Amino acid sequence: MRRIRGMSTTSLTPKPVIRHEEQVADFIARGELDVRMVSALAGDRTLNAREQDILEKLFAERGEGLYADMLYSLTHRAFPSRQAKHLWEEITLHRKSLKVKLNRDVGIAVAAHDYLANVAGLMHGVTIIEETKMATLANVATRDGLTSLYDQTSFKHKLKEEVERQVRYGGVLSLVMFDIDHFKSINDTYGHAEGDAVLRNVSDILRKQVRKIDTAARYGGEEFAVILPEVDDKAGFIFAERLRQKVQDSFEEAPYKITISLGVYTNPNGQAITAEEFIKRADALLYEAKRGGRNRVCPPQGK
Repeated sequence: MRRIRGMSTTSLTPKPVIRHEEQVADFIARGELDVRMVSALAGDRTLNAREQDILEKLFAERGEGLYADMLYSLTHRAFPSRQAKHLWEEITLHRKSLKVKLNRDVGIAVAAHDYLANVAGLMHGVTIIEETKMATLANVATRDGLTSLYDQTSFKHKLKEEVERQVRYGGVLSLVMFDIDHFKSINDTYGHAEGDAVLRNVSDILRKQVRKIDTAARYGGEEFAVILPEVDDKAGFIFAERLRQKVQDSFEEAPYKITISLGVYTNPNGQAITAEEFIKRADALLYEAKRGGRNRVCPPQGK
């Protein structure tokens, strides 16, 4: 069993039979790590049986990407896996230092914010706000009203942050752009109310496929975009193909056929690029998929 530095590993012994399989699979699919779970991973409390199962599978699937997931849960800031692992180790040491100085344990969340804001200088203007209230404010300010995905402005801001981070620290970053095939015919034939329902349904499908550290957005009209940090071209294709199939399957009983065309662009190894160029390249691949017959991912796997 691999040891995760800074985490309590006394309860990570693999078990022959994994219980709660459906719950664990759903947890991993959504990529969710809340503050309570991260605190347990940091040793603040003992992991229960279900959480042990989740941790085993999360680490098997995410590897060092788990560090990025944990920091995102604590700060709502995305860091590349390599940097996140280093930061987690530094935060763990900082927490121990604070405990010595204050004669009390401040916990992983306070230690993380203090280190990132006041020691590393990677976060600015940090304030304390109740988690549920923060989520409500964020939804109102950054979400598309119809689909509840990020809006185009928020998407572009997040992509700019991700591209700058990737160029600086290396790693890979993928962007998926897709739209609904022949969407105008749905509006023309069945009305705009039905078209809005299709947009919401596709958005719900997308939301279930992304991880917590990903950014899913309604780019405009029937076009969508997904930022996938630390995802290479092969994994990006797998994500896009799975999404394409899920959408097609979900409308099998509908009186109309709904499919999507997708373009996946991956920037490897921190190669210098702007957010605008990233969008342009992914969008070009999307339109290549449409020209190639729609209901497909471009580039195809292996290309």
